[in-house]
Amino acid sequence: MAVCGGQFGLDLWPREHDLPPRWDGLVVEWGDWDDTAGVFVCPPPRSPQRCEICGSTRPPLINSGRIWTDPATAPPAIGRVRMRRGRHLVGRITAFRCADCEHDTVLDPNGQMWDLDPTDYTDDGSWDVATRSS
Repeated sequence: MAVCGGQFGLDLWPREHDLPPRWDGLVVEWGDWDDTAGVFVCPPPRSPQRCEICGSTRPPLINSGRIWTDPATAPPAIGRVRMRRGRHLVGRITAFRCADCEHDTVLDPNGQMWDLDPTDYTDDGSWDVATRSS
């Protein structure tokens, strides 16, 4: 809670960023949130997909991101010719947000699903803590 002019107020969005600005140290450019309710899956799932946090069966929101490298972190093999506006596309990731509790999960370029926690929304972004060296 924040105190403003002697009155108590709530921080409506306590996160620094809506989604992680970086993925394993690389810059992520996120799109806009979209509704997945219109997506048709064939064959349809036998049971509705549920949020693992709140159990909601409402369709999640979806957001697509592009992971970029920059000249400072690009390996020499990429070369200047392949850099687009000073960066190189490394991969795409997809974020899903529960429409009820707003819990986020991310599908990475390797097909692995990640649950995000509050540390992922800082300027450092999201890191695989199992492989990150101190």
